[in-house]
Amino acid sequence: MRFDTLLVANRGEIALRILRTARRMGLRTVAVYSDADAHGPHVRAADMAVHIGPTPADQSYRNGAALIEACRRTGAQAIHPGYGFLSENAEFAQAVADAGLVFVGPSARVIALMGNKAQAKQAMQAAGVPTVPGEQGCATQEQIAAAARRIGFPVILKAAAGGGGRGMRVVREAGDLAEMFRQAQSEAAGAFGSGEIIIERAIERGRHIEVQVLCDEHGRCLHLGERDCSTQRRFQKLIEEAPSPAVDAALREAMGQVARQACEAIGYTGVGTLEFLLDDQKRFYFMEMNTRLQVEHGVTELVTGLDLVEQQIRVAQGEALTFGQQDVRLKGHAIELRLCAEDPWAGFLPQVGTVGEWQAPAGIRTDSALASGMAISPFYDSMVAKLMAWGESREACIAQLARACERTTALGVRTNLGFLARCLRHPRFAQGQVTTDFLAQEDLQQPFWRRAPSAHALAAAALVLGGAVKTAMAGPAERLGGRSLWLRDATAGGTTMQCTLARDAAGLVLHCGERAPGKAAVEDAQASSWQIAHLRWHDEAGGARLGLAIEGIYRELACWQEAAGRLWVQDGADAFVFERVERFEAAGARQGSGLLRAPMSGRVIAVLAGEGQSVAQGDPLVVIESMKMEMPLAAPCAGRIARLHVGEGQQLDAGQAVLEVDSEEEKETP
Repeated sequence: MRFDTLLVANRGEIALRILRTARRMGLRTVAVYSDADAHGPHVRAADMAVHIGPTPADQSYRNGAALIEACRRTGAQAIHPGYGFLSENAEFAQAVADAGLVFVGPSARVIALMGNKAQAKQAMQAAGVPTVPGEQGCATQEQIAAAARRIGFPVILKAAAGGGGRGMRVVREAGDLAEMFRQAQSEAAGAFGSGEIIIERAIERGRHIEVQVLCDEHGRCLHLGERDCSTQRRFQKLIEEAPSPAVDAALREAMGQVARQACEAIGYTGVGTLEFLLDDQKRFYFMEMNTRLQVEHGVTELVTGLDLVEQQIRVAQGEALTFGQQDVRLKGHAIELRLCAEDPWAGFLPQVGTVGEWQAPAGIRTDSALASGMAISPFYDSMVAKLMAWGESREACIAQLARACERTTALGVRTNLGFLARCLRHPRFAQGQVTTDFLAQEDLQQPFWRRAPSAHALAAAALVLGGAVKTAMAGPAERLGGRSLWLRDATAGGTTMQCTLARDAAGLVLHCGERAPGKAAVEDAQASSWQIAHLRWHDEAGGARLGLAIEGIYRELACWQEAAGRLWVQDGADAFVFERVERFEAAGARQGSGLLRAPMSGRVIAVLAGEGQSVAQGDPLVVIESMKMEMPLAAPCAGRIARLHVGEGQQLDAGQAVLEVDSEEEKETP
């Protein structure tokens, strides 16, 4: 045995995942934490935990020297990097080895080779692996333009030094190439420390298929089947499944054999993933190799019965694999959903805040470090949990996972839970026809994607925010007296309605519309009235629940109220946010057309214009970064920048004023 104490150089759900297996294997475990994670669940799950620095990742989880020093202080002889942070950093892997420690992963040489997309592509071509047509080493606008002309549009720009969707841009027209190249370089440099870009032909309507590999130090290389990761936004995966509905046994064997051949050629050890694009003719092309554990490794575990973290640790201990390729069998179907703190209906903007209530669904595997009361900061990735289900068939798996979404409670911070549930029920996904452009082709403002609050959710909001729960539960003898309030659905962009609670001969009545009943000659066409019965309000360990029957259908909804008064209501897989407003505030106060506010919390990484400068509507003015995503903020109107409220390096809150533009329209107004 090379080590008996393992340090996990990561945080959140993946740290918990690794710690769980390591402890089961009898290893002593060490966690590390930044200022923000002092009370994180991974800190409590380990035998020891070491503080390694301030909240920003480059001062803590990316601080290789601090991690190695933590090993010295605790007696840890090995480091497991998880994924993200330093997991694919060759310099760190070499520093670990130079310190006499074991890096749970491949050698620094292999990480360096495969960590650069340009070098990896050349290595794969030498090993006979099919690759996407393209060129490497483009460092200037002239070089990238010449390469694009040779390849032909559409093309895709990729950060050579990393992945995860950062530093990637699809360019369909020559006129967009220069700006897209600048953006890709900037984002790549910020995310990976290198602005090197490669350019490839964009294979549209393709599938993203990856092959899981497992190799030991004794020359045995296996593939563990494939995963389909085609459901993506901004080139980042949202849903992964194993096996792929597009891959039959013959194609699986062909792709697996190529993956094994590639691993043998470069001397790979440990677990890893080769990612391919599969076109509509079933031709596959190598994209990149991830020399680490993947976020979606759980679906492979569910269909193979293997613990991939255990296999990683055994290989790192120098053990030989105890099974061969013929022993690998795929059973059933597994799907993973990446639950992210983001708003799908606002361009998937990252969200931060305090988790008011979190309750994972029973009956499926949930990998998460979430807990009620936990703060989600802008400093780390937006993924907060992974929901995984297994079924005998793909259809059974989809049904189980969709139901699990409806049994999940996530309140206090907006997530993509409801959006993911709709993805599962979309006809293209159900039929196994999803390609990488699936979500880009969808209008997420359509009714299929944007569900309106149900009568039960509206009633819950009216009762709680109207302070009428106890009064309404007192029975028919207690009169509500036509209690009325204005409610704004803050989830759906400010839709506002008047809600009135009263009693009639049959019991409690809720009326929602622009006008209260009897107050206008013509009733609002959108108004609705419902009979409410069987009210039940109770507090549980996980939070408050309001039970009520509307038109004879009884449901219980989770509710959580912020200190500021806004109410969150979990309605199936959807979380709605309601706030009480004054009648004359109901339409929402209009802000000046020239005020630009931050759409998300984040850090200002570039200010592209100064006070007094003339701008056109849509000009990029400020770039902010949050949860590993870079976003340019554009001028809201044409005019002159009157005031700049921010500077580079400044941390912003969502909604904070960034700058003001004196619009040309205002100047022309007499």
